[in-house]
Amino acid sequence: MNIPRRLLLKQILFVSTTAAIIPSCLFDKHKTGILLKHIQVSPEQEATFASLLATIIPETETPGAASLHADLFAWKMLDDCSPKIDQDKILKGLNDLNLLCQTKFGHFFNRLTDEQRIELLKEIELRKDKKDSLFEFYQKSKGLALHAYTSSEYFMTKIQVYEQIPGRYHGCVKA
Repeated sequence: MNIPRRLLLKQILFVSTTAAIIPSCLFDKHKTGILLKHIQVSPEQEATFASLLATIIPETETPGAASLHADLFAWKMLDDCSPKIDQDKILKGLNDLNLLCQTKFGHFFNRLTDEQRIELLKEIELRKDKKDSLFEFYQKSKGLALHAYTSSEYFMTKIQVYEQIPGRYHGCVKA
């Protein structure tokens, strides 16, 4: 069986191109945006958390949490640096937040209007019981949002210019 070289090259090219394209066709649209080692996050939880951080630090003249991808930083910090109990509290808090939104507004947090989000967060912040799991979740989320924002490249280069060694060395200065 003698196959012409041109036909063989065409078949090899077709097979290799198909092998390169198939993984992108099988891409799951419901995967989370960040791969985590210790936490299993649903797409709805990820969207809710991103909306929460974007509500805490909104877009103004400066970029907000959404533009700086503070949610991805916060998820990575939770996954790498937080104990299992804190990770579970955040996931439970996200579910509790969505449950509260469902009962109050009929939608998940990420589908609410900005006014509804702010109203809900003010209500959570004004709760008397500081041991409330939703209040603790909100406080932890605020801390993560601020940490993500103040650690961002934008903040460190445009707002508070970071110098690795503060001060200057002036060797030949008259006393």
